Amino acid sequence: MEVTLIEAAAAYQVSIQTIRRRLAKDLIKGQKRQTPQGFIWMIDLEEETATTPPLEEVTNGAGAHVNATLGAGALVGQMQARIDSLEAQLTTRAGEIDHLHQLLAQTALNAAPGRPWWKFW
Repeated sequence: MEVTLIEAAAAYQVSIQTIRRRLAKDLIKGQKRQTPQGFIWMIDLEEETATTPPLEEVTNGAGAHVNATLGAGALVGQMQARIDSLEAQLTTRAGEIDHLHQLLAQTALNAAPGRPWWKFW
């Protein structure tokens, strides 16, 4: 049975972008059809896949795919570790920014001209 991208996404219980990625990787079969408005994708939906949706694709902060069978606890732990790492980086960067502001203020005081730039004498 052939369905549109939207219908395939609903049947697999994933996003339309996931369906597009799976088409690009040849994980599902589909074909592009021409219509008066442009091209549309028609997805070959098999009956057994429509009744049992595949595992959802989950990505962690680094962009790597994580198997959804890890469980919610493992994913929460990974995400919490990522949040802690980013908070540490943010604290470091805030200190660097404060130091740069101090250096900029010192440079502005030292570079103050004694006369206007347009006055030659």
